[in-house]
Amino acid sequence: MMKKQLLGAIFAMVSLPAFAQIPFEVMVGNKQTQYFGYVQKDLDSVGRWNIFSQSIYAIQHKDKSLNSISIDGQLTCMLNNYIGIAAGGAFDGQQFNPTLGLSLTYVNDKRNFVITAFPTLQWAKPMALDLFALVNYTPQFNKNWGLFLQIILGTNLGLQKEQANQKREILNVFTRHNGSTQMVRLGLNFRQKFQFGLGADLAQFGMNEGMFENFGLFVRCQIE
Repeated sequence: MMKKQLLGAIFAMVSLPAFAQIPFEVMVGNKQTQYFGYVQKDLDSVGRWNIFSQSIYAIQHKDKSLNSISIDGQLTCMLNNYIGIAAGGAFDGQQFNPTLGLSLTYVNDKRNFVITAFPTLQWAKPMALDLFALVNYTPQFNKNWGLFLQIILGTNLGLQKEQANQKREILNVFTRHNGSTQMVRLGLNFRQKFQFGLGADLAQFGMNEGMFENFGLFVRCQIE
């Protein structure tokens, strides 16, 4: 079932117009193999409307029952070059959670340092604040080679009380920490088309209820 969902997500991404940029990555680690891809594309000539969509499929080496899939997407109407209104949703393999919030973007003059962030509200009960950020830094050494650094951060904080006596334990605002993830990639960039190097996938669950660490090697291809 998950394989069909992954294929559907990839088909949806590559079905976009040919000029859409689509990076696709495979990382083989000590605990899991992860397939990851995303689309970030303006839908009009002035960049007022754009989409962001990412898909992650993780295959555990030991316990296949723990395999996971997640698909996230946001449609954004930009108010200026830095901020916009975003609406979309997330699918975790079991349920779809609609979201509404902001889109934040920063691109430096050299266009080799890019930050994209989505602070959004998840409307499925219990409601939560979802924070996502994608950071790319790709300075060039010469015409063919450069550095590749990518950091993806995510955290989910509960907003709605599940029980009448539940306390807001985080900053007196959030009821609980549902989970956080960090994906770090550091390596070389060849002709802005192929990237490879070291990677780390980290996750923290609940209120100090557990954590996950996966370290390995990644290969990434930029499809246009």
